[in-house]
Amino acid sequence: MYLSNIKLWNFRKFGSLGNIDLENPNLGLSFTPGLNVLIGENDSGKTAILEAIKLVLKTHAYERLFLEREDFFVGSNELRIELIIKGMSVSEASHFTEWLGWDKDHPDHPILRLIYTARIIDDHVIPMDVRAGMDVSGSPLDGQAREYLKLTFLKPLRDAENELTAKK
Repeated sequence: MYLSNIKLWNFRKFGSLGNIDLENPNLGLSFTPGLNVLIGENDSGKTAILEAIKLVLKTHAYERLFLEREDFFVGSNELRIELIIKGMSVSEASHFTEWLGWDKDHPDHPILRLIYTARIIDDHVIPMDVRAGMDVSGSPLDGQAREYLKLTFLKPLRDAENELTAKK
């Protein structure tokens, strides 16, 4: 299975004022099976994309990741992240049966849509549990299913010469 698509609404620099319009994400980015590379200038949103994925998938990583007020687009009090997982084997799909949908282009291929939302209420960031399903809000994804989605995240190399040098 692989991450096929990510959509962001009001997450960091990808946002707009007003209500979230589910038909028009502030970022919609598709991936292909295999290696995908994010390249861009500083402050173009590469790290925001990676951290949005980490928030939803609850990756194994060294740093603790949690939402803060600064993760919301300026002036907004709600954010949404959606991930689409495709290319599941029958065995993989069996762990997500109640949350699966079907690919419009390939009706015999299941897809899994993960939904993560958060709001600011009374100046407190309130993240919701990851939900899954093909309807607008999805239904809660249980812990066992979430375990099958965890992945290990390797941080980006900012200074390859220093970070890859052998140390004690």
